[in-house]
Amino acid sequence: MEPRDLWERNSLLAEAFCASDDEVRHAQRILDEAQANRTRILAAFAVTVGSDGGVADLMGLNEREVRLARRTVGKDDARSVAKRLLTCDAQLRQEAATEQAPAPEETPHAPPPEPRTEEPPAPSQAPHPPHVPHPETVAWSPAMDSVLLWSWQSGLDLTTVALELGLSPRDLLLRAQALAAEGRLTLRPSEDFGQTGGRHRREGLEVSVPDSPQDLYSLAYQT
Repeated sequence: MEPRDLWERNSLLAEAFCASDDEVRHAQRILDEAQANRTRILAAFAVTVGSDGGVADLMGLNEREVRLARRTVGKDDARSVAKRLLTCDAQLRQEAATEQAPAPEETPHAPPPEPRTEEPPAPSQAPHPPHVPHPETVAWSPAMDSVLLWSWQSGLDLTTVALELGLSPRDLLLRAQALAAEGRLTLRPSEDFGQTGGRHRREGLEVSVPDSPQDLYSLAYQT
């Protein structure tokens, strides 16, 4: 049978073997390179230490293997390999130390000053109107009403009565007007008025006592 026919009949197995053989050849090349590198490093180790037996005992190898590696590589090449390895290690240590050192802190740049924007003047506020106090409402008690009624019947000066009660004459007259509207303030007897009229009257300072409740209306609005 011709080889071509044999290949065509068994092409699948032939191609699988070729792929596996390529992998082995590639691995053999890597192994050979690794073995040569191992021999050079071992020779550099032996030359640096200066004792084949010491290196063999330290690494657990046969002294003959160490000696063979040193002789195969040669002293000059072994020393070059050792120098290259030591120099490379020193550079790696220096680079590692540089990376671990903290970087100097950069001075933060001050932000550029923002342009000043002039604010428009605030509109002038209108002056507040002066506070006008509201007149307080007088709380009249029954006792104050009794005093007012008694003063009215007795013909006392209303200004004096207002001062005694701590009120203004107008408040007293307005309260008398309210009592008159309720029918509680009646006309004073003429004899009482004749006896007591003008008892506390002083010109320009007092409020005259009217004779009838109806006169309170005009008197209250005149005060």
